[in-house]
Amino acid sequence: MKDITDFFKYFFNAENWPARWSCGKWSGFHGWLYILSDIAIWGAYFAIPIIIIIFIKNRKEKLPFKKVFWAFILFILACGTTHFVDAIMFWYPAYRLSAFLLLGTAIISWGTVYILIKILPEALNLKSAAQLEEIIEIRTTELKDSHKHQMKLNENLDHFVYSASHDLKSPINNIEGLILLLKEEIVNYDNPKSKKIVEKIDHSLLKVKSSIHSLTEILKVQREPYDDKEQLNFHDLLEEILIENEELIRVSKSQIIQDFNIETIYYSKRGMKSILYNLITNAVKYRSDKRIPIVKISTFTNNSKIILTVSDNGLGIDLEKHKIKLFSIFKRLHDHVEGSGIGLYIIKRIIEDAGGMIDVSSEIDKGTEFKIIF
Repeated sequence: MKDITDFFKYFFNAENWPARWSCGKWSGFHGWLYILSDIAIWGAYFAIPIIIIIFIKNRKEKLPFKKVFWAFILFILACGTTHFVDAIMFWYPAYRLSAFLLLGTAIISWGTVYILIKILPEALNLKSAAQLEEIIEIRTTELKDSHKHQMKLNENLDHFVYSASHDLKSPINNIEGLILLLKEEIVNYDNPKSKKIVEKIDHSLLKVKSSIHSLTEILKVQREPYDDKEQLNFHDLLEEILIENEELIRVSKSQIIQDFNIETIYYSKRGMKSILYNLITNAVKYRSDKRIPIVKISTFTNNSKIILTVSDNGLGIDLEKHKIKLFSIFKRLHDHVEGSGIGLYIIKRIIEDAGGMIDVSSEIDKGTEFKIIF
């Protein structure tokens, strides 16, 4: 125990040993060869960790086995320090300091060995660049095959839906004609109960026709690109939509406010008209009975992008419950108004296919705002 205590008590004391120049018979060449070699090794041992640290700090991709790199940095620095102290001992015989540094280097060395053994199984599983390229090529081929298969399925499904909707039109038209004849007969016989039944049949028939029309519209938006691009004027498009929906706006007593800071846009006319038509008619249909419906259509720019907003003071939407399914196909949030549940789905497809995005903000019984970024 006394030896250990004395070791640390006289840690920097070098009186018990002569400087290395005084030990043995050193020639100038031999001594300086030893010293300069130690200094050169020390310099290299310190340069290598600096290069590794620069590599770690500047590497953009995630570095595997980062702990191994830091263990090697400590190991190399410790080894370099022992060579530096070894050179100094030609003038200052710090043998206690040298022994302590050797112990620290030994601990760091075996710590590095432990880390290497621990990560060895994982390191052996690492793929070479050639193996990774082969895996990527296989996965790419699989994805291409899967995409082709999916495209074929979609094409077959589209064809089936198109054929089914087309083939159903003829018998439905026949049923509609027969119902008209039946209505005339019922009017002649003045049978109230039969009238009511026929009215229900008529209503169901209209819903079937609406569903077939919706399927056709969905196929159009999926199969027909909106490539009829031209310079459009928002005022003119809005005017067309207001004229086409004049009766709906008149009956609802809706106020339509326009604020076009950006008056024109280069876009598909069919696509833009569908966007405005669906958003404006939805705003009017889902109005609140508590107040006069107000629909505001605005355009402006933000970060060089044209933004269109359509806001209302209607019923509002509980977005916590319904935002996920809001733009889904055949999803309706209000049942008191007739609709197919495809309008928002269609305009979302139009907008996103053209590289834009749509967002919504809403409060129950306060209103809703749709924002389109083109």
